Amino acid sequence: MASRVHVLGAGSMGCLLCHELFSAFPSQIAPTLLLKTSKRLQDYEDQGQKLTIVRSDGTNVTSSHSTVPATTSSATLADKNFRIDNLVVATKLYQTEAALTPYIPYLSPSSNILLLQNGMGMPAFLTERFWPGISDRPNIFHAISTHGAYKTSPNVVHHASQGKLSISYIPKITEKPDISVEIPQFIDLILQTKALDASYLEYKPFLLAQMEKLVVNSCINPLTALLDCYNGDLLYGTKVVPMMKRVILESIEVFFAEYKALEDISEARIFLNPDRLLKSVLSVCKLTASNSSSMREDVKHLNKTEIDWINGYIVALGHKHKIATPTNKMLVNMVKNKLSIDRAVDENAASLAIES
Repeated sequence: MASRVHVLGAGSMGCLLCHELFSAFPSQIAPTLLLKTSKRLQDYEDQGQKLTIVRSDGTNVTSSHSTVPATTSSATLADKNFRIDNLVVATKLYQTEAALTPYIPYLSPSSNILLLQNGMGMPAFLTERFWPGISDRPNIFHAISTHGAYKTSPNVVHHASQGKLSISYIPKITEKPDISVEIPQFIDLILQTKALDASYLEYKPFLLAQMEKLVVNSCINPLTALLDCYNGDLLYGTKVVPMMKRVILESIEVFFAEYKALEDISEARIFLNPDRLLKSVLSVCKLTASNSSSMREDVKHLNKTEIDWINGYIVALGHKHKIATPTNKMLVNMVKNKLSIDRAVDENAASLAIES
């Protein structure tokens, strides 16, 4: 019997995972997209429930297609026998609570959730918000993605750069991270899907990788959004590296204050060395030089950003542990100011156009 998987969040990564997983194992996996509105569902069905993935190697452009069913919360929850065995959450971080709320009654402690999102802190947030009893919490896995993907239409995803997925189980009590769990079939199939290049990590090495990813995003995303440039253009900024260094130092300090598991990881200090992390940030700038960060794209399109879950997460940990994080706090405020200014300018321009 095929594993039933529901995918909440039909953005580029949610659709990419859905397509690749179903294409690789059509008889073993049965994915369903959970869409936000009836209109979005109708538009999707009008396109034949077809997902298209486009790739380019510089000279050749190829595309592949898959047919994946979709539904909405109102339609799904009308089914009295509905339950969720496996759920991929691929929404924006700030959308997670609202998007997940309708489906909470249909998750059980035996359900499996895979968070396919940037940032840190979401498992703890969801546990506190929905499963304060801890034992009632489903099994939560988290994935770090380095794939580059964007959508040009609701059903078309451009897989711009091949990356990797790193997946780990998030313990219900992170102070006791050695507790393991059996890997569910759908996670195992993701690990076998060649196009996703996924690997499984134990919690401790995953925690370090997650921190490095957050540092990279905290340095690149807000600066590209504020300076309105591609990732690689940051390398030309004469004052960019000093700002990155301050972001990194603040991040390291709050990480060691918050995550006690780091004390039991012998290589933590070496891995989270400021110079090493700076080299990692600059390396990503070079490797993704022509990429436009998701935060820059959100600001350009006047959409809400994930700044509260990236630099804002570092600020929140600093506040919790009474550690000053002035550089991260400044970047949070600057991104929010830029977005509010750009929105106001756009609204005023629209008003003037209507009046004329």
